[in-house]
Amino acid sequence: MRFFSARISAARLQLPIICALASLAACYSPERMIVLDGTWRWRTGFDAAWLASTERSAPWRSAALADLKLGAAPELKQRAGWVVLEMDLPPALDELARDQRALTLYSGLVSDVSIFYLNGVEIGRLGSVAPYRSGSYNRLLADVPPEAWKNDQPDRLAVALYSNGVYPYFFADSDIRIGVAGDVYAWYYRAEIISIALLSVYFVVGLYHLLLFVRRRSDLHNLYFGLFCTVVSGYWFFRTGSRDLVFADYIDLRIRMEYIALFALGPLLIQFLAQFFYQRHSRFGLGYGAFCALLTLVVLFGGYELNQTALTVWQLSAAPLLIAFVVYIIVAIYRGRSEGWYILGGMLLLTAAGIHDVLAARGVLDGPHIARFTFVAFILGIAGLLAARFMRVHNEVEELNSSLERKVEERTRQLQHSLNEVRALKVQQDGDYFLTSLLIKPLGGNFVKSERVDIDMLVRQKKRFQFRHWEAEIGGDLCTAHSIRLNGRNYSAFLNGDAMGKSIQGAGGALVLGTVFKSVVSRTQYAPQNESPELWLKNCFVELQNIFVSFDGSMLISAVLGLIDDESGMLYFINAEHPWIVLYREGRASFIEDRLILRKIGIEALSGRMHISAFALEPGDVVIVGSDGRDDIQLGVDAKGNRIINEDEYEFLRHVESGAGDLEKIEASILARGDLTDDFTLIRAGYRIDESLEFLRGRTAERERLAGLIGSALEAGAAGPGLAALEKYFQRYPESSEHLFAAARLARASGRLAVARDYAERLRLREPQHIENLILLAELCLALSELERAGKIAGEALEIDPANARARELAARRQPG
Repeated sequence: MRFFSARISAARLQLPIICALASLAACYSPERMIVLDGTWRWRTGFDAAWLASTERSAPWRSAALADLKLGAAPELKQRAGWVVLEMDLPPALDELARDQRALTLYSGLVSDVSIFYLNGVEIGRLGSVAPYRSGSYNRLLADVPPEAWKNDQPDRLAVALYSNGVYPYFFADSDIRIGVAGDVYAWYYRAEIISIALLSVYFVVGLYHLLLFVRRRSDLHNLYFGLFCTVVSGYWFFRTGSRDLVFADYIDLRIRMEYIALFALGPLLIQFLAQFFYQRHSRFGLGYGAFCALLTLVVLFGGYELNQTALTVWQLSAAPLLIAFVVYIIVAIYRGRSEGWYILGGMLLLTAAGIHDVLAARGVLDGPHIARFTFVAFILGIAGLLAARFMRVHNEVEELNSSLERKVEERTRQLQHSLNEVRALKVQQDGDYFLTSLLIKPLGGNFVKSERVDIDMLVRQKKRFQFRHWEAEIGGDLCTAHSIRLNGRNYSAFLNGDAMGKSIQGAGGALVLGTVFKSVVSRTQYAPQNESPELWLKNCFVELQNIFVSFDGSMLISAVLGLIDDESGMLYFINAEHPWIVLYREGRASFIEDRLILRKIGIEALSGRMHISAFALEPGDVVIVGSDGRDDIQLGVDAKGNRIINEDEYEFLRHVESGAGDLEKIEASILARGDLTDDFTLIRAGYRIDESLEFLRGRTAERERLAGLIGSALEAGAAGPGLAALEKYFQRYPESSEHLFAAARLARASGRLAVARDYAERLRLREPQHIENLILLAELCLALSELERAGKIAGEALEIDPANARARELAARRQPG
């Protein structure tokens, strides 16, 4: 119904035009005009005496007007010079001349230079011979002088045509007529007004759709239809008599512009159909547009003959173009586009008129051009379809607007409900976060009480939230430190861990990590152990590994476990794929590690043999341990908007030096460089001794004295005194691995096998590649009836040195011998 209403609206727009044209039709009487389409006489050459002669024998020849069009007679083809055409006028004109005394001649289209005579009296002319000025494809509308009428003899109308060889002899219309001046002028201007009125309709329709495209650039069909209408209105303008008011004698320019406008119509129309039905450009249309562009270049730069050839080629291309139009429309109809029927009907009507005009232009048919009149039905039909589509969209918009408020309210309620659900989930999530943070809080922190080891921590979890009136943060990093006592000595134990995952997942890992570590520390605090620091770190690591392996790889931990001997400043640590420990000494920062030894905690097939690193801190030294958040700093964004993340681990050393080993200053230095992208935690451990310089010199002298005693005892083979000196030495200076090996040998020589095994085990944890120590430890295990362990350690020695005979022998033995 909307479509038909749009068509009715279009019909209402045409009603005033039809009424105006009907009123123009009543302004003249066709009975008082005579169409001169009968038999003519013609001859080549021109002599004014011929016009007065009554002799009409050879060389005058007779021919119908249609045979004279386009130089159809063989004698008129490719010829320059004069040709004269002559016709006897009917006697009825004498009566009109006597009654009205004012007659007018309309010539139709003629070419090239033409002079019109009535009874030897010149009526008018188009163009001139000297100087040459073409009047090609123009029309003559001239009054007949009264003296031209001869009452004593038949009246004859003569037309002298001249061609310079460029423009052919040409009669295009069968509308050569003569009659009462008022009627001829009324007929002529009626046709002009109708043509201009129709062209105005085309132009207005085209301009309207161009404006629609400007307002909505996505509707390309409006662009192509608007261009099509405006170009076709320009083309039909070149077919009216009013064109001569604009171009006057610039005939060549007028013809070129007419052809260019004609060539542009096909590509514009096929792209309109492609966009209207399929919302895409037509490949055939693009190719045909390139073909027409080539013809346009020919018309712009070629001469008259070449331009006529281009026109002929274009006319021959009309057949495949018409087939393409029909295919596009039929496919659209097949796909359910009912508008295609209306366009197909208009297309067939327009095609029939176009074929008629082409045949008329080629001289095959005798008649006027009618396509400009049938084109109005095609144009307004498409405009009606577009109007129907516009009205449909407009009505849908009005319907949406009418129910918009209700839909907005309904949508607002839905959104509010969803928002309330999201808020409830957010509150629940924040509650879970807050509970988890409360569980983690007592597991982390600095609980060290030491006069020589200063522990400081900085924790910046990435996820920060607010639950009710509490503000908190949660993440996967954990920092904790405790004081413990091992074998009668005080140690500061610390842990810096980073659990895999973000927010709640990482926090879950940190919770498990902190719980297990706190359990190990609590057992040690409540029941002091007689373990070496190496063994304590090993057992702690193994316990953590056993717990996290049970998660089947879904939760991994990178961490640094460390012990600092409060008296000696000896640092023992295990690094499980955590960023390297930094030493800050005398204003310079450096790493105390240089390679990856152990993988993350929780990997079932643990890569790397257990290794305890030992490093002797000097008074004033500071070690800093941190998670990978210290390196993952966003430095900016690149041209594509991707984040630029720092990849230089040595950058952190520069921040440590810039902050002089102070955590707050280190953080400020990092934030001045970029933004944090992950959980960021640091542990600072400083070792200090407040004794005087004399005391420190005394310690150095004592160390040298003990080293001398050990050397002397070893040279003398005195196992007992040497072992006593070594044990005293280790209490003060436990960093020497070679002295551990010597102590194990002396203890064995003294018969203290268990003590020897412990010294060898400590060295094994520090230096798992020390093959002589491994063989010694295997022998001690055999001596202590630890057969399975002896075989395992002998196997480790064979992995290092498969050709070692002693290691093969120990691996083969299952009992002491």
